Amino acid sequence: MGWEIDSVTLEQREAVQPPPPPGEAAAAAGLIDDLQSPVVGALTFDQENCDWSLLPAPTPPKSPSLTDETPSTPKNASIKPYVGMPFENIHAAEKFYKEYAYDIGFAVRVGQQRKDNDIVLWKRFMCSRQGFRDKKDNAVNAPPSEGKKKRNFAETRCGCDAYIYVKLDADNRYTIQSMVDEHNHGLVSPDKRHLLRSNHSVSERAKNTLFNCHKASMGTSQAYRLLHVSEGGFDNVGCTLRDLQNYYRDLRKKITNANAEMFVAQLERKKKINLDFFYDFVVDEQGRLVHVFWADAVSRKNYSHFCDVISFDSTYSTNQYNMIFAPFTGVNHHLQNIFIAGAFLANEKIESYEWLFKTFLVAMGGVAPRLIITDEAASIRAAIAKIFPDTVHRLCMWHIMEKFPEKVGGYSSVNDENSDFWPRLNACVWGSETGEEFESDWNSLMSEYGLDGNEWIQNRYRIREEWIPAYYMDVPLAGVLRTTSRSKSANGFFSHFIHRKLSFVEFWLRFQTALEWQRQEELKADNKSIHSAPQLKTSWPMGKQGSVLYTHEVFLPFQKEVVAARDHCWVQNIALSDEMKIVTIGDGRKKDRDIHVSMMPTCSCKLFLSRGIPCRHIILVLRGEKQVELPVDYFLQRWEKRCKRYWNTLGDKILESNDPAMRKKIANVRNKFEDLIRKANNSEEGMDFLLLGISNLEAPLDQMTSPNKQSKQDGYEAFIGCHIPNEMTVHPPTDICSKGRSKRIKKSKEVNACKKKRKVP
Repeated sequence: MGWEIDSVTLEQREAVQPPPPPGEAAAAAGLIDDLQSPVVGALTFDQENCDWSLLPAPTPPKSPSLTDETPSTPKNASIKPYVGMPFENIHAAEKFYKEYAYDIGFAVRVGQQRKDNDIVLWKRFMCSRQGFRDKKDNAVNAPPSEGKKKRNFAETRCGCDAYIYVKLDADNRYTIQSMVDEHNHGLVSPDKRHLLRSNHSVSERAKNTLFNCHKASMGTSQAYRLLHVSEGGFDNVGCTLRDLQNYYRDLRKKITNANAEMFVAQLERKKKINLDFFYDFVVDEQGRLVHVFWADAVSRKNYSHFCDVISFDSTYSTNQYNMIFAPFTGVNHHLQNIFIAGAFLANEKIESYEWLFKTFLVAMGGVAPRLIITDEAASIRAAIAKIFPDTVHRLCMWHIMEKFPEKVGGYSSVNDENSDFWPRLNACVWGSETGEEFESDWNSLMSEYGLDGNEWIQNRYRIREEWIPAYYMDVPLAGVLRTTSRSKSANGFFSHFIHRKLSFVEFWLRFQTALEWQRQEELKADNKSIHSAPQLKTSWPMGKQGSVLYTHEVFLPFQKEVVAARDHCWVQNIALSDEMKIVTIGDGRKKDRDIHVSMMPTCSCKLFLSRGIPCRHIILVLRGEKQVELPVDYFLQRWEKRCKRYWNTLGDKILESNDPAMRKKIANVRNKFEDLIRKANNSEEGMDFLLLGISNLEAPLDQMTSPNKQSKQDGYEAFIGCHIPNEMTVHPPTDICSKGRSKRIKKSKEVNACKKKRKVP
């Protein structure tokens, strides 16, 4: 902070200029601190009387020993400052003195200055150990301020007199008018000089590494470790971990109030680039963001192909404001999770979910999902019943089954080591094919183990038709997404990129990276399925037919059925009923299967209905009917390699062609420089030649581009991808509650194992 004065002429400057104090006063001048906190015992300039005055100083402590570090005055300094030394500008003077201080082994603190219309008239640079702290700062037993924890600072000031005093002369050049070169303390040894604070700066390389790491969900500490390795040591990084943390902290402080506004601006920018991007949001009376929803063109296109089964789970991944991150997840033709749409909700009220599902319908052209699976939240169930009345709604089996150990853990009959309760429960829940079969096995099991009086189990039995697979065997493709374990899997994927403390803007940057990663996996699977062929385990033409049409991931279970039809199935009986042939097939399992032979045979196992893949029984019957290949109706379009090539205009109007082109050029330039460094790193002559060549590029490059130095805010905006506004219409939410991130419930075996460990002495 400098002294500001009214405009004066060059001839008048000398009159208002504080004269450099001679002799001992010049050495004392090095004790001047900045104006905000004048140091006790230092000279101060009385602007009204244009004279120096000396504040009373305490007795300085004994100077530290100079034998533990380097000598106080170096013998081999390359360029030493001297009185009369000229500089083109004040920044050159500061840069020189800091570099000199680094070579010598001390840190520099910027002292007082005087300005005239933003022109620095004079300025002081001094040793960081100049002066003494105020008595109140050094008080050992000083009570901390109310509500604040007092920090303990190590004492660094020792009254060092070293300084330089730089002044603007009549030739508009800066020269050193006075200086003290001697220090009263030991200097820093070469192996510790990179720790000198005055030479710390977060370089462009460090900023880019920091920002790229955060986009990839790597924290600041990991970014610093990467810099340490890539730069060849801590002394080459140019800053400390704390410097990097402070730089990113400043970013978060900068966007605190504009966070919601910038998030909405990011969504609007996406909309302008691609008109098929959809978003909507709601603010309250105070302008605070309450709900926000988005779905890009690719997601909407995916939904048009894979809208048959959708998972919705809002029990995890909240952001900095405790808002609920609620993604819609689908399953693509490679059996991979795909992001369909996402939202942030302020609460879990019925009205919030109704708004979300209505907005989802608008985004998806009014097409509701055929089957949606969620958790047991009553508000979600009520909203789905109202907004998606024709959608089949099932509850999450995974959530329910994971709660069983907790609910029955107190029953000794269940926890007995010889108990077969858990295998029988799984067989009852997952293996029952009809409602009657499930009810019989369930009642028998609960009665045998004394659980028929358990209230939680009774409630789960009352809603059995909403979560037991036996009750929705006739729902097309219900077996593809029987639980929200796919949502949990998606959460596991997104959790690598998302955590609770993120702001909207940080979330969006990491979310974009996560989405690109997910879609890259789909592209890899597409490429593999289209440009390679799976290994066939049978010579049947049906197997070859499936390998041509199905993706590799779907072909594997299909081929398993073909091999089973060949090796493990046989015809048990053939009968006629109402002029329809019924073929009974045995496959070595407990149940024989009846196939009703028609133009498109159906099987009692209902594998094709629930999974979309022909079962072994149908395959064997069609072979017996002399059909070499399967009817095309058995190959669902959603499982085909080229399913997305069918007519759909969404996602075809992406206009961001320049951005990827520029990123490609940047990557090429970076790779070329890395190659040149690799070639020259074993030759000092080669490295000097490379450095000279790069230095010669700077001047012509400045002529092509704007040489203006990028401000801190410019760097932040380049990282975020949008302007940081000063005025906001959309404000961040406050005082919001939600369930937060769900936790995995330990199974009874894990609970018992933990108890046994605690008992061990």
